[in-house]
Amino acid sequence: MNSRDRVLAALNLEEPDRVPIGEIGYDLGSISSVLGISVDEGITDRRRNIEKRIKILSRFIEDLDLDVVPVGPSLPEGSPKIKRIDKETWIDEWGAKYRYKNGISWYVGPGLDDPSDIENLEPPDPNAPGMMDEPEILVKKFKGKKALAGMIPGPKMPYLARGIDGYNLDLFRRPSLAKRFMDMATKYNIELGKRLIETGVDFIVMTGDIAYREGPIVSIRHFREVFIPAIYEPARIFHKLGVPMVKHTDGYLEPVIDDLIKTGIDGLHSIEPAAGMDLGKVKDRFGDRICLWGGVDLSYTLPLGTREEVVEEVKERIASAAPGGGYILSSSNSYSTAVKFENFKAMVEAGRNYGRYPLIKHDVK
Repeated sequence: MNSRDRVLAALNLEEPDRVPIGEIGYDLGSISSVLGISVDEGITDRRRNIEKRIKILSRFIEDLDLDVVPVGPSLPEGSPKIKRIDKETWIDEWGAKYRYKNGISWYVGPGLDDPSDIENLEPPDPNAPGMMDEPEILVKKFKGKKALAGMIPGPKMPYLARGIDGYNLDLFRRPSLAKRFMDMATKYNIELGKRLIETGVDFIVMTGDIAYREGPIVSIRHFREVFIPAIYEPARIFHKLGVPMVKHTDGYLEPVIDDLIKTGIDGLHSIEPAAGMDLGKVKDRFGDRICLWGGVDLSYTLPLGTREEVVEEVKERIASAAPGGGYILSSSNSYSTAVKFENFKAMVEAGRNYGRYPLIKHDVK
């Protein structure tokens, strides 16, 4: 069974030949160091930049024989509608503020300080020329071999642009405006997902966290009124096109997990243990309805743990979630700068050693 079939079997709640393994994202600076390939941050030619990114990502996935290839859109051709604040800081097309330094970019805070800014916002065009440049190359390279995961941003744009506090205030004080902003994001997600599907991805992964470690980022009422439609509608449309959708979110999901499963998603990523999410309990409750993906701790085990600790955790995750199929092994988020390569490699090797079907019960310490 090849990687693509292995992952699609898991998404269909079937038992493949072994538990699939793969991340939804990789820090290119980190994996380029592992590979001994320079990122060449001085490259200004857009096409060369894309080709270098693909070279690093592809080489890492091929060297470790991982099953999933994350396929995200490229920056569009021309000048994106961003606002430069200084040499390192900018506000993106949705109004979120970011900074880039020493090979790492990160979210700084909201760029739309006034609610009226939403009224004047022109969202980016999901059909802009050039956005499928990277996906087209990855699809051509891996189609039919690896499982191609088309990445869409999900419901995060409104709360990144306004900030979590700002968007929560909008939900209470300006609900129609907050809903309109989320509708704008949902339409973008649907169109971007459709483009990725037309390009040839095998399934969609919707990112955009909906919870902190303490619980949902908005009230339960607003989650149901605003966030649920933003997840349900893209999943419904992608299903009509014959393509599954996985929802990614960190955080403690127990207060909203039933509502989340009812959106019709085919899989849930990343089942964060540091947020109190118990993979085995989620499997017991929902394993007959959705594929579970993730669960290997990113707060201690992968960055700081010993090889033995990694192996024991992988054995436990497989024992908890893999029986009967419907499980994909990965970290509880992505291959971030915090991940120690030796531990990631140990996770992959342990997944292959202990994740073959029919599963053999192994002692877990």
